[in-house]
Amino acid sequence: MRNTAISLTDKQGRFIDEYMVDMNGAAAAERAGYSKKTSRAIACELLTKPDIQAELQARGAALARELEITREGVVRGFLDAFEMARADRQPGVMVSSMAAVAKLLGLYAVETKRVELTAGQGTIQANFAAMNDAQLLALIAQGAVAV
Repeated sequence: MRNTAISLTDKQGRFIDEYMVDMNGAAAAERAGYSKKTSRAIACELLTKPDIQAELQARGAALARELEITREGVVRGFLDAFEMARADRQPGVMVSSMAAVAKLLGLYAVETKRVELTAGQGTIQANFAAMNDAQLLALIAQGAVAV
C-alpha cells in the first residue's frame, strides 16, 4: 500500500510498514532491519523526514476512511469516557479524556503572532526582541501593536 509518488528506500518502506503496526519507532526500525544499537536514533531521524511523514499521514488517513473514523467521532468517544468517569468519580480518567479532546481540537498548538517592521525600525525591533511573551502579548492586547 506504499505511495509510489514518494521516493523511499525499501528499508524506509519496511520501517513505515512496521511503524503502522504499533507506532513504536525504535521497534519498527529494528524490525525493518536497522541496528538494535541505533534503532532509536534512526527512528527519530526517519520520523522527521518529510517523505516518511507524508506517507504515514496518507496511510493513517486511508485507514481512518476505511474504518469510518472521524475526528468528531473520536472527540465524542472521549467525551463519553469523560461522562462515564465523572459518574464513577474517576478524576484521573476525566483529566485524561479532556486532555485528549484538547489535543484533538488543537488547543495545545503553539500560538504565533507576527509583527512586521520596516528596515528603519531597528531600535523598535531590538526592544521587541528583549521582551518576553507576556510583555509582547500585553502590548498586543492594548492595541499598541497590530497583528
